[in-house]
Amino acid sequence: MDLTDSEQRLSELAAATKYVLLDFDGPVCDLFGVLAPDVIAASLLDELEVIVGGPVDEELADLDDPLDLLDGVSEIYPELTGRVDASVREAEVDAAGLAPVTPGAVEFLQACAASGRPVAIVSNNGAEAVRALLELHELSGLVQHVEGRNPDPRLMKPDPTPLLQAMRALGADPASTTMIGDSSSDILAARAAAVEAIALLTLAPDHSEQPWVGDMDTLAELFGAQSLP
Repeated sequence: MDLTDSEQRLSELAAATKYVLLDFDGPVCDLFGVLAPDVIAASLLDELEVIVGGPVDEELADLDDPLDLLDGVSEIYPELTGRVDASVREAEVDAAGLAPVTPGAVEFLQACAASGRPVAIVSNNGAEAVRALLELHELSGLVQHVEGRNPDPRLMKPDPTPLLQAMRALGADPASTTMIGDSSSDILAARAAAVEAIALLTLAPDHSEQPWVGDMDTLAELFGAQSLP
Protein backbone atom coordinates (compact mmCIF):
# COMPACT_ATOMS: atom_id res chain seq x y z
CA MET A 1 0.00 0.00 0.00
CA ASP A 2 1.39 3.37 -1.03
CA LEU A 3 2.03 5.88 1.71
CA THR A 4 0.54 9.37 1.59
CA ASP A 5 2.97 12.28 1.53
CA SER A 6 2.26 12.91 5.22
CA GLU A 7 2.84 9.28 6.17
CA GLN A 8 6.03 9.19 4.12
CA ARG A 9 7.29 12.35 5.85
CA LEU A 10 6.57 10.85 9.28
CA SER A 11 8.27 7.58 8.38
CA GLU A 12 11.38 9.40 7.15
CA LEU A 13 11.45 11.62 10.23
CA ALA A 14 11.18 8.64 12.59
CA ALA A 15 13.97 6.86 10.73
CA ALA A 16 16.22 9.92 11.06
CA THR A 17 15.49 10.42 14.76
CA LYS A 18 18.17 9.20 17.16
CA TYR A 19 17.10 11.22 20.20
CA VAL A 20 13.57 11.94 21.41
CA LEU A 21 12.34 14.92 23.39
CA LEU A 22 8.86 14.22 24.73
CA ASP A 23 6.36 16.56 26.33
CA PHE A 24 4.71 15.27 29.50
CA ASP A 25 1.14 16.50 29.95
CA GLY A 26 -0.65 15.08 26.94
CA PRO A 27 1.79 12.66 25.31
CA VAL A 28 2.60 10.78 28.54
CA CYS A 29 -0.42 11.41 30.74
CA ASP A 30 -3.46 13.58 31.29
CA LEU A 31 -1.90 15.35 34.26
CA PHE A 32 -5.00 17.25 35.31
CA GLY A 33 -7.50 14.66 34.15
CA VAL A 34 -8.67 13.99 37.71
CA LEU A 35 -7.39 16.93 39.74
CA ALA A 36 -8.65 19.76 37.55
CA PRO A 37 -6.41 22.76 36.78
CA ASP A 38 -9.09 25.32 37.66
CA VAL A 39 -9.41 23.79 41.14
CA ILE A 40 -5.66 24.07 41.63
CA ALA A 41 -5.62 27.63 40.29
CA ALA A 42 -8.45 28.66 42.64
CA SER A 43 -6.57 27.23 45.61
CA LEU A 44 -3.42 29.10 44.54
CA LEU A 45 -5.36 32.34 44.24
CA ASP A 46 -6.75 31.87 47.75
CA GLU A 47 -3.22 31.28 49.02
CA LEU A 48 -1.97 34.34 47.15
CA GLU A 49 -4.68 36.56 48.64
CA VAL A 50 -3.59 35.52 52.11
CA ILE A 51 0.03 36.33 51.28
CA VAL A 52 -0.70 39.78 49.80
CA GLY A 53 -3.31 40.55 52.44
CA GLY A 54 -6.20 41.25 50.11
CA PRO A 55 -7.51 40.80 46.56
CA VAL A 56 -4.89 39.93 43.97
CA ASP A 57 -4.25 41.99 40.87
CA GLU A 58 -7.24 41.78 38.53
CA GLU A 59 -5.06 40.37 35.75
CA LEU A 60 -4.65 37.21 37.86
CA ALA A 61 -8.14 36.92 39.29
CA ASP A 62 -9.73 35.07 36.37
CA LEU A 63 -6.85 32.75 35.48
CA ASP A 64 -7.81 29.09 35.70
CA ASP A 65 -4.51 27.45 34.72
CA PRO A 66 -1.74 27.00 37.31
CA LEU A 67 1.08 27.70 34.85
CA ASP A 68 -0.61 30.82 33.51
CA LEU A 69 -1.05 31.95 37.10
CA LEU A 70 2.58 31.27 37.90
CA ASP A 71 3.65 33.22 34.83
CA GLY A 72 1.42 36.12 35.87
CA VAL A 73 2.78 36.11 39.42
CA SER A 74 6.32 36.32 38.07
CA GLU A 75 5.36 39.52 36.26
CA ILE A 76 3.17 41.19 38.89
CA TYR A 77 4.55 39.83 42.17
CA PRO A 78 8.07 38.72 41.22
CA GLU A 79 9.12 38.43 44.86
CA LEU A 80 6.48 35.71 45.33
CA THR A 81 7.42 33.63 42.29
CA GLY A 82 9.41 31.03 44.23
CA ARG A 83 6.70 30.61 46.84
CA VAL A 84 3.93 30.13 44.29
CA ASP A 85 6.13 27.85 42.17
CA ALA A 86 6.64 25.60 45.19
CA SER A 87 2.87 25.38 45.69
CA VAL A 88 2.33 24.59 42.02
CA ARG A 89 4.92 21.81 42.20
CA GLU A 90 3.19 20.25 45.19
CA ALA A 91 -0.15 20.35 43.37
CA GLU A 92 1.40 18.83 40.25
CA VAL A 93 2.79 15.91 42.26
CA ASP A 94 -0.68 15.35 43.74
CA ALA A 95 -2.17 15.45 40.25
CA ALA A 96 0.46 13.02 38.94
CA GLY A 97 -0.59 10.46 41.53
CA LEU A 98 -4.09 10.43 40.02
CA ALA A 99 -3.34 11.11 36.35
CA PRO A 100 -4.24 8.46 33.75
CA VAL A 101 -1.43 7.45 31.41
CA THR A 102 -2.06 8.37 27.78
CA PRO A 103 -2.99 5.34 25.65
CA GLY A 104 0.03 4.30 23.61
CA ALA A 105 2.53 6.21 25.76
CA VAL A 106 3.99 3.12 27.40
CA GLU A 107 4.23 1.37 24.05
CA PHE A 108 5.98 4.41 22.57
CA LEU A 109 8.55 4.52 25.36
CA GLN A 110 9.10 0.78 24.96
CA ALA A 111 9.53 1.20 21.20
CA CYS A 112 12.14 3.92 21.73
CA ALA A 113 14.01 1.73 24.19
CA ALA A 114 13.88 -1.30 21.90
CA SER A 115 15.10 0.70 18.90
CA GLY A 116 17.93 2.38 20.82
CA ARG A 117 16.54 5.90 21.01
CA PRO A 118 17.21 7.77 24.30
CA VAL A 119 14.23 9.75 25.57
CA ALA A 120 14.16 12.97 27.58
CA ILE A 121 10.89 14.27 28.92
CA VAL A 122 10.83 18.05 28.54
CA SER A 123 7.99 19.65 30.45
CA ASN A 124 6.71 22.99 31.71
CA ASN A 125 5.51 21.02 34.71
CA GLY A 126 7.83 20.37 37.61
CA ALA A 127 10.29 17.52 37.31
CA GLU A 128 8.97 16.24 40.63
CA ALA A 129 5.58 15.45 39.06
CA VAL A 130 7.16 13.79 36.04
CA ARG A 131 9.34 11.54 38.19
CA ALA A 132 6.43 10.73 40.50
CA LEU A 133 4.30 9.47 37.61
CA LEU A 134 7.17 7.54 36.02
CA GLU A 135 7.94 5.82 39.31
CA LEU A 136 4.28 5.09 40.04
CA HIS A 137 3.86 3.32 36.70
CA GLU A 138 7.36 1.75 36.68
CA LEU A 139 8.45 3.71 33.60
CA SER A 140 11.57 5.39 34.98
CA GLY A 141 13.87 2.92 33.25
CA LEU A 142 12.48 3.96 29.86
CA VAL A 143 13.37 7.65 30.26
CA GLN A 144 16.99 8.75 30.30
CA HIS A 145 16.45 12.35 31.43
CA VAL A 146 13.74 14.59 32.88
CA GLU A 147 13.89 18.32 32.17
CA GLY A 148 11.18 19.99 34.23
CA ARG A 149 10.18 23.60 34.76
CA ASN A 150 12.96 26.06 35.46
CA PRO A 151 12.44 28.15 38.63
CA ASP A 152 12.30 31.15 36.26
CA PRO A 153 8.91 30.87 34.48
CA ARG A 154 10.27 32.94 31.59
CA LEU A 155 12.32 29.89 30.59
CA MET A 156 9.30 27.65 30.08
CA LYS A 157 8.53 26.49 26.55
CA PRO A 158 8.22 28.10 23.98
CA ASP A 159 11.62 29.27 25.18
CA PRO A 160 14.10 26.71 23.80
CA THR A 161 16.20 26.56 26.98
CA PRO A 162 14.68 23.33 28.39
CA LEU A 163 15.11 21.56 25.05
CA LEU A 164 18.73 22.66 24.78
CA GLN A 165 19.43 21.52 28.34
CA ALA A 166 17.79 18.14 27.68
CA MET A 167 19.86 17.66 24.54
CA ARG A 168 23.03 18.43 26.46
CA ALA A 169 22.03 15.84 29.05
CA LEU A 170 21.51 13.22 26.34
CA GLY A 171 24.55 14.24 24.32
CA ALA A 172 22.15 14.72 21.43
CA ASP A 173 22.82 16.24 18.04
CA PRO A 174 20.01 18.67 17.07
CA ALA A 175 20.07 17.33 13.51
CA SER A 176 18.98 13.88 14.74
CA THR A 177 16.61 15.01 17.52
CA THR A 178 12.82 15.23 17.37
CA MET A 179 10.47 16.97 19.81
CA ILE A 180 7.01 15.45 20.30
CA GLY A 181 4.32 17.59 21.90
CA ASP A 182 0.67 18.52 21.82
CA SER A 183 0.85 22.31 22.08
CA SER A 184 2.07 25.23 20.02
CA SER A 185 4.67 25.98 22.70
CA ASP A 186 6.30 22.59 22.00
CA ILE A 187 6.49 23.26 18.26
CA LEU A 188 7.77 26.82 18.70
CA ALA A 189 10.41 25.68 21.18
CA ALA A 190 11.54 22.99 18.77
CA ARG A 191 11.92 25.51 15.96
CA ALA A 192 13.89 27.83 18.24
CA ALA A 193 16.14 24.92 19.24
CA ALA A 194 16.63 23.93 15.58
CA VAL A 195 15.15 20.45 15.99
CA GLU A 196 12.37 18.64 14.14
CA ALA A 197 8.96 18.29 15.75
CA ILE A 198 5.91 16.06 15.55
CA ALA A 199 2.62 17.46 16.79
CA LEU A 200 0.19 15.25 18.69
CA LEU A 201 -3.24 16.55 17.66
CA THR A 202 -6.80 15.42 18.22
CA LEU A 203 -7.96 17.07 14.98
CA ALA A 204 -6.22 17.26 11.63
CA PRO A 205 -4.87 20.75 10.87
CA ASP A 206 -6.58 22.55 8.00
CA HIS A 207 -3.40 23.67 6.28
CA SER A 208 -0.04 22.84 7.76
CA GLU A 209 3.23 21.28 6.71
CA GLN A 210 3.92 20.39 10.34
CA PRO A 211 4.22 16.59 10.74
CA TRP A 212 1.50 15.37 13.06
CA VAL A 213 -0.20 12.25 14.41
CA GLY A 214 -3.48 11.67 16.15
CA ASP A 215 -2.35 9.28 18.88
CA MET A 216 0.67 7.82 20.65
CA ASP A 217 -0.04 4.33 19.28
CA THR A 218 0.81 5.62 15.81
CA LEU A 219 4.11 6.97 17.10
CA ALA A 220 4.87 3.67 18.83
CA GLU A 221 4.42 1.86 15.49
CA LEU A 222 6.54 4.41 13.63
CA PHE A 223 9.44 4.42 16.08
CA GLY A 224 9.31 0.71 16.69
CA ALA A 225 9.37 -0.19 13.04
CA GLN A 226 13.12 0.04 12.73
CA SER A 227 16.20 0.06 14.92
CA LEU A 228 18.90 2.65 14.55
CA PRO A 229 21.90 1.64 12.44
